[in-house]
Amino acid sequence: MSVWLWTLLIFYFSSQSHQEQSIQPILHKWFTKEGMLSVIPEITVHYHHATIEAKEQPYEFAEFIFRKSSHLFMYAVLAVSAYWALFHLRWRFIAKMLLVEIYVILIATADEWNQTRSVQRTSALQDIVLDSVGGLLGLVAIKFCLFIFPKIRRSRTLRRGEVKWQRK
Repeated sequence: MSVWLWTLLIFYFSSQSHQEQSIQPILHKWFTKEGMLSVIPEITVHYHHATIEAKEQPYEFAEFIFRKSSHLFMYAVLAVSAYWALFHLRWRFIAKMLLVEIYVILIATADEWNQTRSVQRTSALQDIVLDSVGGLLGLVAIKFCLFIFPKIRRSRTLRRGEVKWQRK
């Protein structure tokens, strides 16, 4: 259920105009340009058909970083929720991971197509790649948790003496 809700949330955001999603008004309200320039690195970013020079466009640069980080986060959560939906299946992790990543790529592609129909939005192949990386980061987080949590649980029960070792 959560995977469908998260997918709908992604499409809701991609249906909004760039203006509706802009955080620049908030950045202008909270930070001075001098304050922004003191923490922003000297870097130029080329993405899609745009060039952002961080020191000349600090608010645009901060928004760019925020937006791309949001892509990673949204698709990492999508992958986690999709994996969770498949968790009960007795498939190998790699099979579930592959199915989840295919789902993430399909949703990312549909999301970019949806953006072509939205006002002031452009679709970019780079965003599909970024979204796919976000999905992979979510899967890495799952694998890490599946590796670490059983070890923590096992060490706690060993300290309490609740586990009896059996040889297989």
